[in-house]
Amino acid sequence: MNAGLDFIFPEEKGFTGNELDDYLAAGYYRTQHLLFTTHQTQISSQEKMYPVFWLRMPAKDLQESAAAVAIRKKCSAFTFSYHKAKITNKANELYSLYLHSIDFEAAESCSSYLYHPYFENPFNSKMLQINDGKNLIALGYFDLGKHSMAGILNFYDPAYKKYSLGKFLMLKKLDYARAKNLKYYYTGYISTESNKFDYKIFPDKQAVEVFLPKEKIWTPYNLMGKEKLAKYFAKNIQL
Repeated sequence: MNAGLDFIFPEEKGFTGNELDDYLAAGYYRTQHLLFTTHQTQISSQEKMYPVFWLRMPAKDLQESAAAVAIRKKCSAFTFSYHKAKITNKANELYSLYLHSIDFEAAESCSSYLYHPYFENPFNSKMLQINDGKNLIALGYFDLGKHSMAGILNFYDPAYKKYSLGKFLMLKKLDYARAKNLKYYYTGYISTESNKFDYKIFPDKQAVEVFLPKEKIWTPYNLMGKEKLAKYFAKNIQL
């Protein structure tokens, strides 16, 4: 199996409803206005390529971890709201603050991360806003299918780092999925050689599923773990 990138361009109807569900279930994810899949990533252009595997979790029947419960309690004074996705000046300003606080490479603005400048957005996109009083402190963007959702981008004011707002945004996206009776929340990928993406399994490690690209099936992550996934990668994915 080749480890190169595979991109899919949207047709006129875009990537919504059952079509997005099907692509997510096949191990595809969003980049700007395209869908893509890959088996490797770079954290920065100066580093090597790292193996990755796609993740999802059921929206219902989760047994949230002690860490998740603690984060909900810690952030209980903040207010939240869900809206149709848009990018405001405040969103780009908040993203800029976040960008200068992280230790990995990312797009230069919220706009360039999410949207292609010359094409209409083909996704049914929503955003989650977190406020401390009147102050915008965190934003999360996600795309909706008919029975699933994909978390695309989270960022927050670094002054609030102690509140684990990136994880809190994940939990509130799960709440949205449950409220809308969605089956799956797709969270992106995890790497067998880096811990940068490990936060994506924190809500309930036992419930998370991982995609095996050779068989094209989802299996419980806790039956694989990084050691077995590393062996799977070495055996089944050609570099």
